[in-house]
Amino acid sequence: MPRTAIWPSREEWAAKAEHATRTQCYTWQRVSTEPSDWLTPAELDEARTLAVAIVKATRAALTRAGRGNERPDLNAHGREAAQDWNDVNTLVFCWGQIARIARSVEAAPEKVERLTVLSTQMVAGRDKAAQEAEEKAVADAIATRNSDAGWAKELERRARFERGPQITTITVYEDGSSTVSEPQPYIEPRRR
Repeated sequence: MPRTAIWPSREEWAAKAEHATRTQCYTWQRVSTEPSDWLTPAELDEARTLAVAIVKATRAALTRAGRGNERPDLNAHGREAAQDWNDVNTLVFCWGQIARIARSVEAAPEKVERLTVLSTQMVAGRDKAAQEAEEKAVADAIATRNSDAGWAKELERRARFERGPQITTITVYEDGSSTVSEPQPYIEPRRR
């Protein structure tokens, strides 16, 4: 079942290297999402401890302010922030929500400020590394797309696409030996 496509010329394909690289994923997805890669163990422990203390102080302040109905959301963010497997984005969101609710009732302002500083520091480190990784990826893509080897690889990819799906049959015999057929074009079964 061969397919056809309208392919850009080599020059057009090479010219779109930067755009293709920058739009294939978010910048932050090019680096680790582990909080421990962007904060020291001591800073991460401090942030987790601060989050627990802020949640505790904020729960009491919400009750005193007659806003006890907001406690379940606060507790949910606190539980989520306490998980060891959270990535940077999840922690930043949870810590931000905890800080927002705490600020609304003026609970533990010094702790909230310190948690915000640690959160900002973590994101800034990750984003700086991500920007550097993206610039390197763009430079590599431009170099690859302007090389003969890169163009040859692209032509192979296009040929595979136009060839369509292939089926390879592997036959295993009773004695344990096997044979592999050459790839054959996939033919879609007829529908009745």
